[in-house]
Amino acid sequence: MVCLLDCQRLKGGTRYDEFPLELRQRLQRKQVDIIGGGFDANLEKIVQLQPDLILTNGPSQQRFAVPLKTLGYSVVSLWPRNMIGLVKDFLLLGELLGQEPKARSFIDNMRQSFQTIVSKAKNQSKKRAYLQMWTEPLITVGGASFTDWLVSAAGGVNVFGDLPFDSGQIGLEALIQRNPEVLIFLAEQAPFVKTLSKRPGWSSIRGVRDGNFCFIDEPDIRRSIMFVDGLAKLHNCLFREAAAAQRLPTELK
Repeated sequence: MVCLLDCQRLKGGTRYDEFPLELRQRLQRKQVDIIGGGFDANLEKIVQLQPDLILTNGPSQQRFAVPLKTLGYSVVSLWPRNMIGLVKDFLLLGELLGQEPKARSFIDNMRQSFQTIVSKAKNQSKKRAYLQMWTEPLITVGGASFTDWLVSAAGGVNVFGDLPFDSGQIGLEALIQRNPEVLIFLAEQAPFVKTLSKRPGWSSIRGVRDGNFCFIDEPDIRRSIMFVDGLAKLHNCLFREAAAAQRLPTELK
């Protein structure tokens, strides 16, 4: 989101940074230093950059935020759980980077696209959905997650939405009991999905029996002001629309 507003200001990022294209190009040109990942940031590298502002991703990165604050750096934690929080955070970024008009323009465009999808979803029956973030052990998203809100906006109901975590481990028994109509997997989990018919218990789940499962990419569910593309994919997944022909990789059909 920083790069959408003023990419030249970004001096350090993670090994997972790919969007937008300008950021990828700046990484290739060594104009942005990689300081590690979300859970293994190199504090020495961060200090060497002498940043004016450090952005962290919510409670999971407080172990980095606290020592950096102690050293006197300005640290801001962004952890939106829905569109209201996302808009608030993006406006804050716009203010911090001196790009408020640009931030508001992005927000206006996002809201128009968002309303189109939400209006469509309101005219359709809610679908009970399961989102799998990891395969072994099974990890899904709970009601405290941004993804839970995305699913709801797309016209679904997260079957584990009553659990008060952002993401956490579940058992197969609980999944069978909640019996989702649609199962949503990350794209890299395709080999796991290919074996579902051979895995004990999975065939008793309605979505598995009906073949109602699809794939999304991890960037589609990130806490970004550009979330609408992912929202559209989730809606298509839930209701077998535009992207229905691409719901399964060819080798799984």
